[in-house]
Amino acid sequence: MLQSREPSSDSDSSKAIEVRHVFADNSSVIIDRMKLSDMKSNDELIAEQLRTDPEFRAEWERTALARAVAVAVVRHRSEHDLSQRELAERLGMKQPQVARLELGEINPSMETLMRISGQSGIEFTIDVRAAGTPVHNVTKRAQAKNLVGSYRTDAAEILVAAR
Repeated sequence: MLQSREPSSDSDSSKAIEVRHVFADNSSVIIDRMKLSDMKSNDELIAEQLRTDPEFRAEWERTALARAVAVAVVRHRSEHDLSQRELAERLGMKQPQVARLELGEINPSMETLMRISGQSGIEFTIDVRAAGTPVHNVTKRAQAKNLVGSYRTDAAEILVAAR
């Protein structure tokens, strides 16, 4: 188990976090002090894993559409002040299905995308093309305003816009 907390201190200039590594059997506790400015952002951590871990990269590429749809569904639910259960009822699904969609780990089927769009009004535009070729199906305005996901491999690119 990993626990972290900000130590109490009168000096804000040396903000640090104590990271405690607590093992299940309580046999050992390691305390490291780390400055907040030295911590990596989520984007930096993901970029590092994409560079160094081929299995992570393959899974990231495989689930690009799923993550983009998850962003659109969560955004829609938030904008309409809906619980997962309420959205599930509108979509004719069960709440665990909405939760799985929002995790962004499994690519939704075309049937699921059509159900989401038909019942929620979310419009998905998905552009899949060879890497380096121009985007024709998603306007620059849609890319700036409605882009919920994109990913590029050496061979292909995908853009997903939703509104």
